[in-house]
Amino acid sequence: WIASGSPLSVLEATLEPIFGAARASRIAVTEVTRVFADANHAAWESAGIVDSMRFNTSEDDLVCEICEPHDGEHIGIGDIDSTPPLHVNCRCWLSPVVNEDRVSDKLDEIFA
Repeated sequence: WIASGSPLSVLEATLEPIFGAARASRIAVTEVTRVFADANHAAWESAGIVDSMRFNTSEDDLVCEICEPHDGEHIGIGDIDSTPPLHVNCRCWLSPVVNEDRVSDKLDEIFA
């Protein structure tokens, strides 16, 4: 599904005959959030320039009491137990916090 570039609704429609509409939607949102968070984490960790990840919510009326306190929180790059999804239907995401000194060091290595 990811490789196809299709919208989330296509994944939901694929899951619907097996799980029903409501559950298919929850599964799709939750597991897509998990896959993207895990993949981003792996990429950032392997880059060697990311110290931590910033927890982001949508900052709207639908943000739940589980996620709201974590908005803006920095999570260590090795602490994958505190990353989205924190619950079923979680819409939160992470963004990398780049260590600029390490970027400079990496560039010096490349161009030396």
